[in-house]
Amino acid sequence: PSLPPSPRSSPSLSPPSLGPGPGPGPGPGPGPGPGPGPSPSPSSLLSPSASSIATLYNPSFQLLSTSGVCRTDDKNKGNFDELWGKSYPECHDLCLFSRGCTGFEYAVKGKASRCKLFKGPILSTLPVGGARCYKKASKTELGPHKKRL
Repeated sequence: PSLPPSPRSSPSLSPPSLGPGPGPGPGPGPGPGPGPGPSPSPSSLLSPSASSIATLYNPSFQLLSTSGVCRTDDKNKGNFDELWGKSYPECHDLCLFSRGCTGFEYAVKGKASRCKLFKGPILSTLPVGGARCYKKASKTELGPHKKRL
């Protein structure tokens, strides 16, 4: 895809009427100054790290907590696999492509990272700093055009 030329690449003697389209030409447009746009997305209101990555990386997960661990109905006994040293994308993909995974928790403690892949329904979160809880979207939440593995 080609982008319109930036104002710096045009000679300063060019008349403004040479710009493409009916607007005043290339630029940020009218307004009080630079801003985030008409309305920030929900993920931009959260921490720009893992929460934004999850939203952009794959819409198959719902962020349940930006600062908390996942909890199931039986206090998590035997309902998850715990993996250490995985990156966020690795943890995400392990859950995404696992038929029995209902969601995942990703936490960083010092230099170590922890990935928990849940096998039962995630019903709540518990506030714990450094951890994020993601629930896998159901087929209904994904809509008819998406398919969950």
